[in-house]
Amino acid sequence: MQSLYIGKSIKASELSPVPLRQVSSLRAALALIRTERFDLFIVERELDDGDGLVLAPTIRRIHPYSFSILITAPHGWATHEAAQHLGFSEVIGVESAALHINSLVEKLLAERGNQITKKVEPVVGIHLLSLREREILMDLATGATTEEIARKRHNSIATIKSHLTSIYRKLGVRNRVEAISKLRSN
Repeated sequence: MQSLYIGKSIKASELSPVPLRQVSSLRAALALIRTERFDLFIVERELDDGDGLVLAPTIRRIHPYSFSILITAPHGWATHEAAQHLGFSEVIGVESAALHINSLVEKLLAERGNQITKKVEPVVGIHLLSLREREILMDLATGATTEEIARKRHNSIATIKSHLTSIYRKLGVRNRVEAISKLRSN
């Protein structure tokens, strides 16, 4: 399990499994979230450069099958509601975070093991695509080239290639043929 701990109040050695990566700022966290794959995110609410709550939508969008835990000081039910509404799997208090995280991670691993043994197929990520990405995917399905899509959409070729890369990542495919195949299988 690949994990990322975003914060600094707990030493990585106190956590089990030990996160492979640890950062203490929003900026560093966003860079890692966008470029690397993680199954578990442990996020402190109070970070060096902002509120860890704002990471939830990005985590959900880029890593939809991951688990995310928010560590926060007790601020009442509103913080818990907001965190869960934004997409955090669990919310725990900072006072017992290390002990609670370890048992929570074991529980999440057991749940993931049950999902794997049931051979649950992941949901196709077409719902993760933006409106523009869906339009470009439809253009791909008609057999249009990258240059033709760029002309039609009044974008540069580089912009269309960037959209295609994002589409492939979100759908879990490697090329346009696999993307079209996944689109037609739904």
